[in-house]
Amino acid sequence: MKLLLLGSIGVVAETSELQRRAYNMAFAEHGLDWYWSVANYCELLRQPGGIRRLTSYSSGALPDDLIAKIHQAKGHFFKELLQDGISCRVGVAECVKACLQNGVKIGFITTTTQENISVLQEALKSQIDFNDFDLVTTKGDVVREKPDGEVYHLALERFGIPPEDVVAVEDTEVNQEAALQAGLLCYLFAGEYATTSHNLNAVRSLHLIADNVALDAS
Repeated sequence: MKLLLLGSIGVVAETSELQRRAYNMAFAEHGLDWYWSVANYCELLRQPGGIRRLTSYSSGALPDDLIAKIHQAKGHFFKELLQDGISCRVGVAECVKACLQNGVKIGFITTTTQENISVLQEALKSQIDFNDFDLVTTKGDVVREKPDGEVYHLALERFGIPPEDVVAVEDTEVNQEAALQAGLLCYLFAGEYATTSHNLNAVRSLHLIADNVALDAS
């Protein structure tokens, strides 16, 4: 393995509950009688992208400009909720360290907003340094967001490394499909709110990848 691609915010930190709460706070701020329960949010996570979730949920009842304002408010509340920091998911810090020690390049291949990336970077700064990533992508880097595989094709082009030398990790089966479209081996490191059915290459931590990196280098 020459390149590890961590595919989503949910791969490095369990943020779903904070995101759910932030959405509900945004709904209240805008006078909406909406409430996303845990069950609602688990189902909504099948569709990547906050704007798309809001648009689908509203079923045309809200104009695009209001949806954009709600999404912006959600980002503000999410930032507030992360002020006390958050922990990396199991094995993430060890996996990043193993890659750095053994010359394996690392990409953080998301199609989220730059704001979300910055907020997470600050919250995790005591555990991992985003400056150690050789590439960090956002929705601004692609035309088509996940589950389209465009961002993975972009990463392969930027690094110039063939797919057979690359391992990806994603937090939902929908996002995993984006990596599979690019011909990559992709582990499913499902988050607490991710519903799964296929469990293709499912792992419970990233310790396995960290151990494999160290083994390949020995």
